[in-house]
Amino acid sequence: MMTFNEQDETDLLASVENEEWISVKNFSEEKERYQAHAQHQIVYQGIESLLSPEDRQKIEELANQLNQSIPNVTRDILHKYLQGELVEKIG
Repeated sequence: MMTFNEQDETDLLASVENEEWISVKNFSEEKERYQAHAQHQIVYQGIESLLSPEDRQKIEELANQLNQSIPNVTRDILHKYLQGELVEKIG
């Protein structure tokens, strides 16, 4: 979690007063988009914390080979497993 000190608050206030900020078009849409992204990150970080370092490394390597993001590869693996498309190897 990000924390602000007094200098940070002073800098932010000066930035706002100097009109260095601009309004976002379609604020509601942007807000929803960022909220959805934040929710996905929270879920992913929760799942990631359950993985062993070795499994995280394997997923990262696979993501690099597939030129995809780690969250996308993780989501695809879980989805395929839950759909019965991935099964445990025997032997």
